Amino acid sequence: MKRILILLAAIVSLCACEEVILDGAWDPVELDKNHVNFPQEGGQNTISALNYTRWWINGGYETSPQQYVQATSSDGEEACTYDVLDGGWYHILVPDKGKSNTVIITVDLHYDTKPRLATIEMQAGNAFTKFTISQQ
Repeated sequence: MKRILILLAAIVSLCACEEVILDGAWDPVELDKNHVNFPQEGGQNTISALNYTRWWINGGYETSPQQYVQATSSDGEEACTYDVLDGGWYHILVPDKGKSNTVIITVDLHYDTKPRLATIEMQAGNAFTKFTISQQ
Protein backbone atom coordinates (compact mmCIF):
# COMPACT_ATOMS: atom_id res chain seq x y z
CA MET A 1 0.00 0.00 0.00
CA LYS A 2 2.88 2.35 0.85
CA ARG A 3 4.44 1.79 -2.58
CA ILE A 4 1.20 2.67 -4.33
CA LEU A 5 0.92 5.91 -2.31
CA ILE A 6 4.53 6.84 -3.07
CA LEU A 7 4.00 6.09 -6.77
CA LEU A 8 0.80 8.15 -6.78
CA ALA A 9 2.53 11.05 -5.00
CA ALA A 10 5.34 10.98 -7.57
CA ILE A 11 2.90 11.04 -10.48
CA VAL A 12 0.91 13.91 -8.94
CA SER A 13 4.05 15.95 -8.27
CA LEU A 14 5.26 15.49 -11.86
CA CYS A 15 1.87 16.52 -13.28
CA ALA A 16 1.72 19.58 -11.04
CA CYS A 17 5.02 20.99 -12.32
CA GLU A 18 4.82 24.21 -14.22
CA GLU A 19 6.44 24.48 -17.63
CA VAL A 20 9.42 26.82 -17.48
CA ILE A 21 10.57 28.58 -20.63
CA LEU A 22 14.35 28.59 -20.65
CA ASP A 23 16.42 31.53 -21.85
CA GLY A 24 16.57 31.48 -25.62
CA ALA A 25 13.59 29.11 -25.94
CA TRP A 26 11.08 31.87 -26.81
CA ASP A 27 9.41 31.76 -30.21
CA PRO A 28 11.01 34.25 -32.62
CA VAL A 29 9.04 37.45 -33.18
CA GLU A 30 7.07 37.22 -36.43
CA LEU A 31 6.53 40.51 -38.29
CA ASP A 32 3.93 41.51 -40.85
CA LYS A 33 6.81 43.08 -42.83
CA ASN A 34 10.59 43.23 -42.36
CA HIS A 35 11.29 46.36 -44.40
CA VAL A 36 9.55 49.66 -45.11
CA ASN A 37 10.67 52.00 -47.90
CA PHE A 38 9.76 55.69 -47.85
CA PRO A 39 9.78 58.23 -50.69
CA GLN A 40 11.83 61.42 -50.55
CA GLU A 41 8.80 63.25 -49.08
CA GLY A 42 8.86 60.97 -46.01
CA GLY A 43 5.68 59.69 -44.44
CA GLN A 44 4.31 57.23 -41.93
CA ASN A 45 3.89 53.45 -41.85
CA THR A 46 3.46 50.66 -39.29
CA ILE A 47 4.95 47.26 -38.54
CA SER A 48 3.28 44.74 -36.23
CA ALA A 49 4.40 41.69 -34.29
CA LEU A 50 2.08 38.84 -35.20
CA ASN A 51 2.74 36.46 -32.30
CA TYR A 52 3.28 38.77 -29.30
CA THR A 53 0.86 41.30 -27.78
CA ARG A 54 3.52 43.71 -26.48
CA TRP A 55 7.07 44.61 -27.35
CA TRP A 56 9.57 47.40 -26.89
CA ILE A 57 12.31 49.15 -28.80
CA ASN A 58 15.92 48.36 -27.95
CA GLY A 59 17.45 50.88 -30.33
CA GLY A 60 18.30 51.70 -33.90
CA TYR A 61 21.32 52.40 -36.06
CA GLU A 62 22.33 53.62 -39.45
CA THR A 63 24.93 51.76 -41.44
CA SER A 64 26.71 54.90 -42.62
CA PRO A 65 27.80 56.56 -40.44
CA GLN A 66 27.49 53.83 -37.80
CA GLN A 67 25.62 55.41 -34.90
CA TYR A 68 23.48 53.54 -32.36
CA VAL A 69 20.50 55.34 -30.83
CA GLN A 70 19.02 54.03 -27.58
CA ALA A 71 15.25 53.93 -27.09
CA THR A 72 13.70 56.04 -24.34
CA SER A 73 10.51 55.86 -22.30
CA SER A 74 7.74 58.41 -22.87
CA ASP A 75 7.03 58.50 -19.11
CA GLY A 76 10.68 58.96 -18.09
CA GLU A 77 13.44 56.50 -17.27
CA GLU A 78 11.63 55.03 -14.28
CA ALA A 79 8.78 53.80 -16.52
CA CYS A 80 11.09 51.41 -18.45
CA THR A 81 8.67 51.21 -21.39
CA TYR A 82 11.27 51.99 -24.10
CA ASP A 83 8.48 53.04 -26.44
CA VAL A 84 10.15 55.99 -28.23
CA LEU A 85 13.12 56.16 -30.59
CA ASP A 86 14.33 59.36 -32.23
CA GLY A 87 16.95 58.69 -34.89
CA GLY A 88 16.98 62.23 -36.29
CA TRP A 89 15.32 61.57 -39.64
CA TYR A 90 13.28 58.56 -38.44
CA HIS A 91 11.02 58.35 -35.39
CA ILE A 92 9.62 55.11 -33.94
CA LEU A 93 6.77 54.89 -31.42
CA VAL A 94 5.07 51.94 -29.71
CA PRO A 95 1.51 53.24 -29.11
CA ASP A 96 -0.28 53.18 -25.74
CA LYS A 97 2.98 53.76 -23.86
CA GLY A 98 4.38 50.42 -24.98
CA LYS A 99 1.22 48.37 -24.54
CA SER A 100 0.95 47.44 -28.20
CA ASN A 101 2.31 44.97 -30.73
CA THR A 102 2.63 47.70 -33.37
CA VAL A 103 5.21 50.41 -34.04
CA ILE A 104 4.48 53.64 -35.87
CA ILE A 105 7.35 54.73 -38.10
CA THR A 106 7.56 58.36 -39.18
CA VAL A 107 10.24 59.52 -41.62
CA ASP A 108 11.09 63.18 -42.30
CA LEU A 109 11.47 64.87 -45.68
CA HIS A 110 14.82 64.03 -47.32
CA TYR A 111 16.46 66.90 -49.21
CA ASP A 112 19.48 64.92 -50.40
CA THR A 113 19.49 62.33 -53.19
CA LYS A 114 21.66 59.91 -51.20
CA PRO A 115 19.54 56.98 -49.88
CA ARG A 116 19.22 56.46 -46.12
CA LEU A 117 18.93 53.16 -44.28
CA ALA A 118 18.29 52.38 -40.60
CA THR A 119 17.87 49.13 -38.69
CA ILE A 120 15.52 49.02 -35.70
CA GLU A 121 15.97 46.36 -33.00
CA MET A 122 12.88 45.19 -31.09
CA GLN A 123 12.29 42.81 -28.18
CA ALA A 124 9.33 40.91 -26.70
CA GLY A 125 10.31 39.11 -23.51
CA ASN A 126 13.37 37.09 -24.48
CA ALA A 127 12.56 37.12 -28.20
CA PHE A 128 14.32 39.55 -30.52
CA THR A 129 13.85 40.85 -34.03
CA LYS A 130 14.87 43.71 -36.27
CA PHE A 131 13.47 45.49 -39.28
CA THR A 132 14.85 48.05 -41.68
CA ILE A 133 13.59 51.35 -42.99
CA SER A 134 14.96 53.14 -46.01
CA GLN A 135 14.37 56.37 -47.83
CA GLN A 136 15.30 57.30 -51.39
